[in-house]
Amino acid sequence: MLAKPLLLLSLLLAPNWVWPERVEMARIDTPAKARAAQSAWAARVGKPVQWTNTMDMKFQLIPPGEFPMGSTSGDEDAPQHPVRLTHPYYIGTHEVTRKQYEAVTGQQRSAYFPGPDMPINFVSYYEVMDFLNDLNKKEKREAKTGYRLPYEAEWEYAARAGSTADFPTGNSVKDLEKAGWFYDNSEDTTHPVGQKAPNAFGLFDMHGNVWEWCLDWYDPDTYRHSPMDDPRGPARTLYWYRVLRGGSIYYGVKACRSSNRGFYQDSRTERNIGFRIVLPVE
Repeated sequence: MLAKPLLLLSLLLAPNWVWPERVEMARIDTPAKARAAQSAWAARVGKPVQWTNTMDMKFQLIPPGEFPMGSTSGDEDAPQHPVRLTHPYYIGTHEVTRKQYEAVTGQQRSAYFPGPDMPINFVSYYEVMDFLNDLNKKEKREAKTGYRLPYEAEWEYAARAGSTADFPTGNSVKDLEKAGWFYDNSEDTTHPVGQKAPNAFGLFDMHGNVWEWCLDWYDPDTYRHSPMDDPRGPARTLYWYRVLRGGSIYYGVKACRSSNRGFYQDSRTERNIGFRIVLPVE
């Protein structure tokens, strides 16, 4: 009867043994650190860096880590502060495409920017929830642990991929041209996903093309009172807006920065709003 208690006691007293949740999170503030942490955590959890689901949707493994979230450019709703994400997760290698959306839902979308590899657009937050429900059912996943939208902190951490600049390629207009489609180079149309340079985590189109929905409610004061570990945004706000990230083809450099916080009414749609999804890693 004492075997299990004694085994537990011996583990607790072992000099190099720690609870898994107490593993120290590395500070990810360079692309090299991002790539190294991604590879190390893929080995640690026994998962591939890139994974493809049954609907031919590709995902990149994002490791836990600490990073400087927010802006140093005086954005009132985004003061820079340290954030620590304590769990690995998969996030879409690129935005959900029209072909993927229609394969999951069986629904044809608007005629704006047609093409199977264009990011899906004209989807409200609630239509995204329907998509996620359908996808989880197809893959027999529980809603609480299955596919979902990223939280705002998860999105920015993934978008930065260790970079502390405005974009993973630098701070200038020319740097953004390497990473995404925006007002200066889009010709007022979305573009097939994956044509620009990926960041250090292997993610495409985090900047420009279409705005991307996040789970969080928008509140301009969120950063001033959110926890350091795994922030989830306010439970509810008076603004009734959800967070958007990434900028789009109709916006300039400032809107496409990693730190920029957009927002929109969750029941409305626009031709330049789409999404990418997350799957938590168990």
